[in-house]
Amino acid sequence: MKICIQHMATRKFLHEADVWTESSTLARLFANSIDAFRHCVEHRLTGVNILVEREKPRPSIIIPVEVHASTGQATTGFPVLARK
Repeated sequence: MKICIQHMATRKFLHEADVWTESSTLARLFANSIDAFRHCVEHRLTGVNILVEREKPRPSIIIPVEVHASTGQATTGFPVLARK
């Protein structure tokens, strides 16, 4: 299983603190989705998805995250399965 953060608008993957990459192989990996969510909150990332890529044939899980810039409060949407 691979857990990373992907920007919704650009579809790029988080590589380092403020560095994004188009390559999913260069994406920063998180131990679990909670660690990825904490990273989003700490760095006030908005308009991102936590992407949980699972073993085939199971589809990936996409968890939308929004962190409000003014308050730092984070919200998540309902996780969805990625479409094939």
